[in-house]
Amino acid sequence: MTITEIEAMTESGEKTVEEKLLVLKKVRAKLMEELHGQQQLVDQVDYMIYTLKSKPSQTAPAEGGL
Repeated sequence: MTITEIEAMTESGEKTVEEKLLVLKKVRAKLMEELHGQQQLVDQVDYMIYTLKSKPSQTAPAEGGL
């Protein structure tokens, strides 16, 4: 959802201020929910990075060598 779409939802002259505020509060709640989901993904990736850095370096053996 873009800011233009959000503005269009509240520009209707037929809606009262209270109705416009309700629309904006619903949009905000939806955006916060999406943000929370994305933050969880970032946290999981951060943890993966942490665990990889915490392990001793594991390099593949050279080709043909033991």
